[in-house]
Parts: sequence; structure tokens; C-alpha cells
Amino acid sequence: MLPRILAALCLTMTTLGVATMSPAEAKTPEQGYQSSAFAATNQARVAHDRLKVRVNGCVQRFAVRQAKRMAAQQEMFHQDLGPILTTCGLSKVGENVAYGYSSGSWVVKKGWMKSAGHRHNILDNDFALLGVGARQGADGTWYAAQVFGRR
Repeated sequence: MLPRILAALCLTMTTLGVATMSPAEAKTPEQGYQSSAFAATNQARVAHDRLKVRVNGCVQRFAVRQAKRMAAQQEMFHQDLGPILTTCGLSKVGENVAYGYSSGSWVVKKGWMKSAGHRHNILDNDFALLGVGARQGADGTWYAAQVFGRR
């Protein structure tokens, strides 16, 4: 199956900071995928002279929930970003979604960074917060979501 990505959405709206999870702390395949995608995102940002993003519990919950929903339905789609703005108290939010990539670093490097809209979200210096969700569908296909935020 060819990996597919959907054009990223970016809206205007703010959030709370939380500690990051290092790859060494990953305990499940999902956590490993998420941690790898998070690290690859910050590597891309640093390589392009951007500040690193940090994990935020609120946007993380929305990213994980979105990945779970896509995997359960075995379909890629964006979620409504309005509730994220309100619930997380953000001034700006953006989302990247993808499926079919076997690792977190791969989805960032070979998927999102190769797509103008997704790349824009990853490199947008307005974003300081990030949540990453990843889940496998019943057929083993990985579904991933990134939710970016700004307070």
C-alpha cells in the first residue's frame, strides 16, 4: 500500500506545556512510533533553524484520539480543530495526518516533509507545542496524527 497523506489544516487559536517523552521511555510500539515522530519533527525544525516544539498533554490527547479513530475506521481524515483550540486554550492549531508509514521517523521524513502543507506545519515557528498519536489498524497499517499548538 502506498503511503498517503492528506493536506494539512491550519487554524488560528493557545495551550499548556508538559514534559517530553524520550525514545528510551517508550514502552509500547505506539509510544515508540510517537516518540520517533516527535524526535524527527524536532530534528527537521532544528535543521531549518527553527525552535524545537515541546510535548503538551492537551494536544497529545487529541493526537492520540485522532490516531485511534482513524485506525478503528481504517480511514484517514482530519478532526475538527475548533474543540482543540477551546479545550487546550490555544490561539493557533494545526494538524498533520497520515497512514501507511511503518515508523515515526519515516512518516515525518518521507511523508510530511515532502508535502508543502504538512512541511509548513512542521516548520511553522508559531507552533511551540506538539502532540503525536499513532495506532495500527486491524490490518496492521499505521495511522498517525500530529497536533501543533500555540498559546
